[in-house]
Amino acid sequence: MKQKLLAACAGAFAALGISTAFAAPLEIQFWHPSLGPIDDALKQQIEAFNTSQANYRIVASGRGTYDETFNAAIAGFRANKHPQMLVVIAQNAQSMLLSGSVYPVQDLLAAEGHKVDWSNYIQPVLNYNRTKEGKLLSLPFSVSTPILWYNKDAFAKAGLTRAPVTWDEMGEYLTKLKASGMECGYTSGWQQWVHVDNYSTIHDLPIATEHNGLDGTNAVFTYNKTAVVKNIARLGTWADDGRYTYSGRQGSSATPAFTGGKCAMMTHSSAVFSALQQSAKFAFDSAPLPYETGATPHNSLIGGGAIWVLKGHKPEEYKGVAAFLAHLASPNQQAKWHQDTGYMPITKAAYEKVKGEGYYDKYPQQEVAIKQIQRGTPTLNTMTVRLGNSNQYVAALEEELEAVWSGKKPAQQAMDDAVRRGNEILRRFERQRN
Repeated sequence: MKQKLLAACAGAFAALGISTAFAAPLEIQFWHPSLGPIDDALKQQIEAFNTSQANYRIVASGRGTYDETFNAAIAGFRANKHPQMLVVIAQNAQSMLLSGSVYPVQDLLAAEGHKVDWSNYIQPVLNYNRTKEGKLLSLPFSVSTPILWYNKDAFAKAGLTRAPVTWDEMGEYLTKLKASGMECGYTSGWQQWVHVDNYSTIHDLPIATEHNGLDGTNAVFTYNKTAVVKNIARLGTWADDGRYTYSGRQGSSATPAFTGGKCAMMTHSSAVFSALQQSAKFAFDSAPLPYETGATPHNSLIGGGAIWVLKGHKPEEYKGVAAFLAHLASPNQQAKWHQDTGYMPITKAAYEKVKGEGYYDKYPQQEVAIKQIQRGTPTLNTMTVRLGNSNQYVAALEEELEAVWSGKKPAQQAMDDAVRRGNEILRRFERQRN
């Protein structure tokens, strides 16, 4: 409507011989990983902003995987052709922070006059993207956390009426599910994220020294000295007797085993909800991740992407960036994003809006992650993981986990080897940054 009105005015002025020079909206580049079907939801968010005002136009560009998007931005920054905004996976936060290229989101919003009630944000989500002093570095965007998904039909056949609460109870469930005829009791996507990072966070265990790297780049891994080893050993036993099936490193590799009815339970991202709705031919539900018997569980750790703002652009462009970020964080847009994608809302206002509209009465699976992420009192062990060269150390850990699942190494040896290799990678990162 606005564009039609401008065109009509331009035509009328031209007929009268009056010159028209309407200023084109200022274009702002937004690079993000290609998110598949979720790209449509992102386009709607951007279109809502672009049509709400005439000064700025957000131009989105999918750049492949998270790694490909990150690498493209590095190349763009070196050539002074980088975007104003970039979506980066949570694990690369340390690399972004130390790059010298970041305009902290909290500073940007304050400089552009946006008054933000940070107490209205879901704090564990903010914590992952903050400095130790509490400054928000990037805006949480495609936020998820791992939860437990289970096949209600398979449970009913095995005489089970609810999800397991503890890992001990889960082992008992798996035995019953196998006895009822299930080929596989349990599988997992993102095994490192679930069984090392989130297991540690939920049990308030350190993953590395220096508060998981938050206090400095001299951190060393310590998860080979905690109950993580017991957890991995237990999974190794389940892999050996067929109760646990390893489906691969990525989340997408585990989903078919669950939706195809092979495995009765799956730990996976909360954002997989829409995919399960489309593919599962059975009734399914979700529950919080299990924890150890006798433990008091803490919040889980988030994953997904955050929007980082890059330095080196004109002041007037940052006004548009700030306006767009405020748009994305508004309750209406957050509520829509949550319902369209399965990603969690980042504000309490958006959560309460969705809840008040009865959405969780219809889709209770969508509320599990939000409750889990706010469980307990956050500590420096449960706040974030801020370590460099994350892709490399995760790959090393994944290899060692695979050695456990295949019976090639006992859990303690595998975790010792993973820590040794991971620490070597952290030291390379430290040398590169000093």
